[in-house]
Amino acid sequence: MSLIGYAITALQQGMHVFPVQPGEKTPHKLRPDRDYTIRWSEEVTNDLNRVIEIWSWSPMANIGVAAKQSGLLVIDCDLPKAPNQLAGTPYESLHDKWGPLVDGMDVLKEICERYGGDWSALTDTYTVCTTRKGAHLYLRWPAGLQASQASPVKGLVDVRGNGGVHGGYVLGAGSRTASGPYVAENASPIRDAPPWLVELCRERPPPARPTPLFAQPRRGGSIGGLVDTVRDAVPGNRSNALYWSARAACSDGIPIEEAIDQLGAAYTGRGGQRQAEASVRSAYRNQSRKEGL
Repeated sequence: MSLIGYAITALQQGMHVFPVQPGEKTPHKLRPDRDYTIRWSEEVTNDLNRVIEIWSWSPMANIGVAAKQSGLLVIDCDLPKAPNQLAGTPYESLHDKWGPLVDGMDVLKEICERYGGDWSALTDTYTVCTTRKGAHLYLRWPAGLQASQASPVKGLVDVRGNGGVHGGYVLGAGSRTASGPYVAENASPIRDAPPWLVELCRERPPPARPTPLFAQPRRGGSIGGLVDTVRDAVPGNRSNALYWSARAACSDGIPIEEAIDQLGAAYTGRGGQRQAEASVRSAYRNQSRKEGL
């Protein structure tokens, strides 16, 4: 069965598409006798006549959905590929709750709760089930705002958006690989990305590293700037601010109990002492591994 119908449906949903090699995830070869693939960013289209031309020429071509050109942020939730995959992340405590295997949807739900989002509203959008029983949640991204290419939790919750020069892409519904088909789970319209998710996924400059005051004695003391970073973080970014401030504190040689006490107090003005302590300890473990301490 030709995939042209799926490609046209994608256009009707406002997507920009391009052909992908049949049964694969790589862009389509220009011609069967040429050993190179298209520059997919140059072939992206939302023109119906062009789509008909492409899929008449290659009826089984998979459908690449270009996130940037389509104005989308696609959240890619995957199944775990190994036990304890969350170790070393701010979400490793989920293993205590769910065991060694935690899937991407459970992680996304925890992210949503931590950022004060509405889970029902987040998931009430067009969704495609992937070949490995993961899910692609399609959301409209604000025009003119750059998305980060960083994954919220790499390998379990990844994103495809307008980051980088060309943005990212996913395979659309109807596509098929050796692992199976991509199937639309619902016929819901594509919803706007909620504000908390936009805040989480937008591009931002790296935080400035505090300058150590080598000439001044530490008065219990030099952690103050990091405390301010956590306290002043916007509500949706407070967990990330705590985690990275704790890593900076570890690198600066601040004792972990002091970091738990002071950074935790800045974080837990609204409750969550246990979560704060777990995040600080996780940050210290990761920073210590990185520095070979």
